[in-house]
Amino acid sequence: MLRTAKIFSLLSLALSTIFFFSTGRSTHSSAGLCWLLDSSQREYLSEAGESFIEELCNAPLGALTLHRPSVPRSVLNSVHDSSPSPVLHRQTSTNIMVNNPNTDTPENTTQSETTIAVYGDTVMVGFVDTGQALPLEPGTSSRSGLARSADQGESFIDLGKAPPNPRAIGISDPSLAVDSKGNFYLSTIQQVPNGRNSESYMGVSRSTDSGQTFSPALLVAGFGPVDSALQDKELIAVDNTGSTFDGNLYMTWTEFDTGGSHILFARSTDGAQTFSKPLILSDGRTSVQGATPAVGPNGEVYIVWINFGQRPDLRLRRSLDGGQTFESERVVASLRLSADSTASNNCGRRALKGNIRHLELPSVAVDLGKSPTRGTIYVTYSSDPDGNAGPDASDVYIVRSADGGQSWSEAIRLNDDTTTSDQFQPAVAVARDGTVGLMFYDRRLDPTNLNIDVYMTRSTDGGQTWEVNTRVTDRSFPVPPIALNGRNFDNLRSVCYMGDYNQMAADDEFFYLVWGDNRETLFTERFLAPNGRPDPNVFFAKIPVHNGTLSASPTGLRHAP
Repeated sequence: MLRTAKIFSLLSLALSTIFFFSTGRSTHSSAGLCWLLDSSQREYLSEAGESFIEELCNAPLGALTLHRPSVPRSVLNSVHDSSPSPVLHRQTSTNIMVNNPNTDTPENTTQSETTIAVYGDTVMVGFVDTGQALPLEPGTSSRSGLARSADQGESFIDLGKAPPNPRAIGISDPSLAVDSKGNFYLSTIQQVPNGRNSESYMGVSRSTDSGQTFSPALLVAGFGPVDSALQDKELIAVDNTGSTFDGNLYMTWTEFDTGGSHILFARSTDGAQTFSKPLILSDGRTSVQGATPAVGPNGEVYIVWINFGQRPDLRLRRSLDGGQTFESERVVASLRLSADSTASNNCGRRALKGNIRHLELPSVAVDLGKSPTRGTIYVTYSSDPDGNAGPDASDVYIVRSADGGQSWSEAIRLNDDTTTSDQFQPAVAVARDGTVGLMFYDRRLDPTNLNIDVYMTRSTDGGQTWEVNTRVTDRSFPVPPIALNGRNFDNLRSVCYMGDYNQMAADDEFFYLVWGDNRETLFTERFLAPNGRPDPNVFFAKIPVHNGTLSASPTGLRHAP
């Protein structure tokens, strides 16, 4: 029996103080955010940011109505029955569904774009969740969901919506982190409704009861006017190193204003009750996105992002004083932007085959253990292997630095297939003994380069060699279709949505993987039987740090061109 436990924090609204910092930067303060839809910056927006502006500018807030199907919701996979239950029971396979799909409200059924944090036996998973987002009311509506496991991921409770700020609507782009005391933190994009002059913020919530409840989101603003500068694609990290900066919470994000896009950084030293004045980390000369924070073993702060210049690359800045100041930019790796021409035409932006909107977002992890590779930084990303139009538009690569980001290894391609299928959305984590794990979407099993699996590989020698890729998913899954008239299958997501990222975590026993997965089938009024449409849900697997499943071999690994 399935039912969802919706557990929200009733903490004081005093935690919901707004922190807004203004500088002399030149931006328009009266244009609202609609200008972004006609801007060259639009292609670099996260899906969450773009869908927010599309709703804001194309329809009055709250005007969306639920399209209720005359056909009962039916999931073909019989793992779930129609009755609610607080605990999603264990499945016989290694793939466990994290969310409860029976709480969805057609046509809004999307759970994807995952984040994860682990503390002891507690596994917290966050994800985009449109299933309970309506009605669009401040203090209630949220497009981020949470699920919790108290048994190392053997079973999960779907906690329902992540609580927004009382004045705001939660937009999504969830990111989780946990400190050394077991306090969990969740960041999301937040919108304060005011018609076309609605305001854009980052939001941060905290849990002090092992993830059972979260406080309402604290609003954190950037530099530009809150009603005309978009705050987008935030990610967080916590210092758990025992250093002078232990407990510091770091948040990075992208601000889009009429002067371009900028990577911003802010820190909290009091458990997300207040945040510092933001710092601008990028030089402002090119479009940027995807800033990702990570912490080194001595409290070093590393921020990596994509620089969409004439020659796209990944950039890094390092702080040695807990995020108070940063050293100058360094180039981490060059990359080639990936695109399928047909899909890009369908989606109106760069996209992979099957109409998957795509950003080459980096994932960063640092070895915090006691092994000889302690302090090594790993950055993984996707890139077009040859830059030519045609098949094999995206492969997965990794670079590493053993000197605090001052120099970087040559990039190594990690997908070991010999097909021309795509691999994308990689994530990396490092176990406490220095073993590195890496997961990614992979379409090698489908000659048509459409159906998707999750694959994984590991390295036990500091990223010099990697084990043979192993399939994690026990079922391949398709890509959701574009609906009639170019609409997305889910009213609350932009067209061609397949999530922008997945994440993984590690401890001394397991790698914990979580991803968006479309294996279930749903019937609605727009997608009737017998075909229906794929239903995006969140799936989880844990892989032992050491076992015989992955056989050691560098076979198929090639240096990046």
